[in-house]
Formats: sequence, structure tokens, C-alpha cells
Amino acid sequence: MKGVIEYPSYIVLDIPSPMEEKIQALRSRFDTERAQMPAEVALTGSCGVGTILPGQEISFISGEMDRIAAQYAPFEATFDHVERFQNTDIYYFAFQDPAPFTALHHALANSGIKFRHTDFPFVPHCTLKLRQHPTEQELLELFFLQTPQEPFKISRMSLYSLPDLTSCILHHKIPLTGLK
Repeated sequence: MKGVIEYPSYIVLDIPSPMEEKIQALRSRFDTERAQMPAEVALTGSCGVGTILPGQEISFISGEMDRIAAQYAPFEATFDHVERFQNTDIYYFAFQDPAPFTALHHALANSGIKFRHTDFPFVPHCTLKLRQHPTEQELLELFFLQTPQEPFKISRMSLYSLPDLTSCILHHKIPLTGLK
């Protein structure tokens, strides 16, 4: 955990196996560049607050994550449907209950970690397709996609940096162990 943040960095909730493999298989159909990236829900860096401001000590950020993870218990999540962020080519699974994600986002946003600014409000989501304009066939498939309905347990928070669009560096992982 030595060093400082250099690349765009995100705090996420990891989507566990076997749901992770289902997300990666869907990404293989719609976003091959990101298919092997971890399946996650970005708590910071995507919307609500921007990426972590570079130059901060990874050990400090990890300590803040540890403090927050100790306050929040693992929780069950279920996808709801596919949505698209307005005026973008970003398609994602929304959640049936966004409240636990929002609570963790607010805790991180109000921590001692410094973030870049973003104009976009926080929306808990799991990205399926990012950056490339979908073909007509992909649009049909995305909007009529059978959303996985089985609940899964969210129990781990991670800190990743993305030096480029297809790779990531894991800096820290911590289980949620609190009572909230």
C-alpha cells in the first residue's frame, strides 16, 4: 500500500462470482475491450464524485476505506433493468434497491479522501457497454436483454487505478464488516 495515486482511481464494490462471470460474458458481447475487467459498482469516480485526486497516499485512502467498511455490513443486491445514461453510449444494469450503494457513496464522499469534481449525480450501476456507439442490433439486444434476477451478496470494497482503458491495478481490498 505504499505510493501515491497516479492514474484515474476508483473505489468500487466488487460483484462476486458467479454473477461476475455473467457480467463479463455480457461485456464480451457488447464491450470486448472491457470484458476481462472486474465486474463492479463504482462508488467513486464514475458519478457523484469524480476520480480520486492524484498525489494522495494510497495508505491514507486505504485507511479511510477500512474505517468505512467497518461501519457497513454486507448486503444483498439484485439487478433491475438495463438503462442508458442520457446523451451517452453508456449502458448499465440498474439496481432494485439503490439505498445501500448510496449510503456507502455518501460515506466515502464525506471522508478525508479528495476527489475530482463531476457534474453527474450518483447512480449505482454496473456498466455493460462503455464508449463505443452501439450498432442497431446491439441496441435491440441491450434493451431486450434478460436481466439476471438472482440476488447476490455485496461484501467487499476495492481501490483500483486504471492506467489505460483495458487494464487496472488493484491497490486495496477490504470486506464490509459493520452492522449498518
